[in-house]
Parts: sequence; structure tokens; C-alpha cells
Amino acid sequence: MIQIKVFTHEEATAMIPELTGLITRLHALRDKAAGKEAEIDALELVSGTDAASKGSPAVNREIEALNAVIAEFNSAVDAIHEKGCFLKDIDLGLVDFYSLREGKVVYLCWKYGEPEIAHWHHVGEGYAHRHPLP
Repeated sequence: MIQIKVFTHEEATAMIPELTGLITRLHALRDKAAGKEAEIDALELVSGTDAASKGSPAVNREIEALNAVIAEFNSAVDAIHEKGCFLKDIDLGLVDFYSLREGKVVYLCWKYGEPEIAHWHHVGEGYAHRHPLP
């Protein structure tokens, strides 16, 4: 079970290097999965089989490889969530952290590539509603 964590700005900022690595890995795995899906589609066309049938040995190998990539992808997502963070958008690399601001629970908001956490938004709102930290 994932424990809810309330982060200080400093705690969340300290996680940026690790999150950067995980998001980079997710992007690479997403691209690898898309490539495997294209390979499977091409092999199915050439062999006259599809994923619903037994498929050719080559198709089956690629499906196994795709499943391994998907499992690794899910593991990286889980690693982010286990730290108490919320991955909101993989493509943009948006990660939110529960925090307190003026006695209210809010999200600190970080986007992949940003050198520090410089924004926040209310819980229930998203990236479009983020505010700069003072």
C-alpha cells in the first residue's frame, strides 16, 4: 500500500535527479514499446497471422519482448508512486507532490526538464492552473 507523503519544498526538490532519471527511462521504454508494436504489426502482415491467433514464432517472440518492456515501464511508474509522488503526464513528465501552503493541502508541481520545483497548484486543478512559488 502506498503511503501518502506530504513534502516540503526542499524534500521535493531533492527528488528531481532521481525523477529525471525515471522519466527519461519511461520515455525510452514508451518509445521502445511503440517500436515493438510496429514490429509486431509488420510481422503479422507478413506472416498472415494476428495476436489473437497462435501467431508465428517471430510474432510470439516480439509479443514476449513487448510484454517485458511493458512490465519494465509499469515498474518505473510504480517506483515514482512508491516515493509518494503522482505522475500526472508521462509525455510532459509532470509530477505532483502533496504539500502544505497556508494551512491547506496543495500540490507542488514539477515538469521534466525544470531544474527546480518552482510551481504549485490546488488539489483538483492541474498544470494549466499552476502558480509560481514565491
